[in-house]
Amino acid sequence: MSTGRATTTCAAPDRGEDTGDWDLPALLAPTEEQTALRRMLRDFFAERWPEERLRAVAGSADGHDRELWQAMAGELGLHGLAVPEELGGGGFTYPDLLVVFEEMGRALVGGPFFASIAMASTLLLALPDRDAQERLLPGVASGERIATVAAVEHPTRWEAGDPVAAAAGTGAARTVTGEKLFVLDAQVADVLLAVVRTEHGTGVVEVDAAAPGVRIEPLQTVDPTRRQARVVFESAPGTLLTPGHDAAPAVRRMCDLAGVALAAEQVGGATRVLEMATSHARTREQFGRPIGGFQAVKHLLADQLVAVESARAALAYATTAAASEGATETGTGVGLPVAAAAAQALCSEVFSAATEANIHVHGGIGFTWEHPAHLYYRRAVSSEVMLGRPREHRARIAAHLVATSETP
Repeated sequence: MSTGRATTTCAAPDRGEDTGDWDLPALLAPTEEQTALRRMLRDFFAERWPEERLRAVAGSADGHDRELWQAMAGELGLHGLAVPEELGGGGFTYPDLLVVFEEMGRALVGGPFFASIAMASTLLLALPDRDAQERLLPGVASGERIATVAAVEHPTRWEAGDPVAAAAGTGAARTVTGEKLFVLDAQVADVLLAVVRTEHGTGVVEVDAAAPGVRIEPLQTVDPTRRQARVVFESAPGTLLTPGHDAAPAVRRMCDLAGVALAAEQVGGATRVLEMATSHARTREQFGRPIGGFQAVKHLLADQLVAVESARAALAYATTAAASEGATETGTGVGLPVAAAAAQALCSEVFSAATEANIHVHGGIGFTWEHPAHLYYRRAVSSEVMLGRPREHRARIAAHLVATSETP
């Protein structure tokens, strides 16, 4: 893989805050490098992540395939794709990284890649702490260090703001006390980035996952390919990143960029299950003809195709918003938060609907453990609530529209 920076054709033209003049066909056009990357990843996952391997890892103790992890990092350099070269990464763009997430969603790849790259790496890049970046990101980019973010505290919603967990002490040396829920892949992480309350507002504390006072309790969830845990901090020692600063803007930016990455996963998964359903409809016969010839099946698949393409357009819009603001900036301009919320709301629902349609088209076999349809359904159900439910994202959009209309 080339280590030069890709020139993306989906970057937005120079503009003010108004994003209504973006050229949607241009947004949907991938670069040559992105096309080559997609082709390489599809072949790679077909060879290294067949269904048998997926099921074996999903049934393992920690859901982490270390051999695949090392190959993704060492052979392909995926972990540091959007990390600057001076920090040990490949220096590509965030849209290039989203191609990886889409192909991983298509192949239903499990493991801590989302937690370590979409969340922890993104949060480190958003924080104005060069020392922490130089200390942590090279290991994350090489795959030698797994990091995750401990942000959520409420059992029924994903909310990273106004944390109750607190960091006692002064300066950089702190002790963290509190509880975090739904922490992705905490059981295999080396570093926990805990979102806490400090005297300056919101803070991020780096905590060694093996430190005294850290208790990790795996949670039973519907999706065995994406592990979650409850993490309890009891005066756990850690290092406060960017002491004296409010980290809330960086945390919000991480949530937005991770949301776009999740939307890419969902589009990849929805595309794959639509292909599965269409292929089955062409070959499965009933009453002497392929079931795809029946009007009800035709309409169902046609509706899903329109929905998936709509989700892809929303993803393209959010991808451009992320690229136009720069993946390492801490600013939270109008474009990205709204575009990310729109993509998350739509792509979550489309992925869930596509997995349900896939099961219906397959009929009885689609409900069995032996068929992969239920694995995609489980991922869709899990993803729909991760980073916030669709109604919560729509509430964010509505709040933005109200605030904009009230601005003189």
